[in-house]
Amino acid sequence: MIGAIVTLAACALLCSGLATLGNHAIAREFRDFDLRKNTEILMDPTIAVRYAEYRLATNIFYRQSLVLWTVLGLSVAYVVVGTFLERYVP
Repeated sequence: MIGAIVTLAACALLCSGLATLGNHAIAREFRDFDLRKNTEILMDPTIAVRYAEYRLATNIFYRQSLVLWTVLGLSVAYVVVGTFLERYVP
């Protein structure tokens, strides 16, 4: 079970890091872009595709990291409760 927890932690950190890098890439490439205010920048197909690719990849890694962090928390809680019940409950 410890191996599963370590693997989940490593994957969750990796996905969180990739989502953060994706957000930094979007912030660097589209500095003054606000989708609510100026949508004319998306009329250029190459810029629109690049923005969509960055946004899609970032959202995938973000949601995947949320799931992995949740599963990691549940796994740690399972181990802690199991250890407590094993030691202190006859």
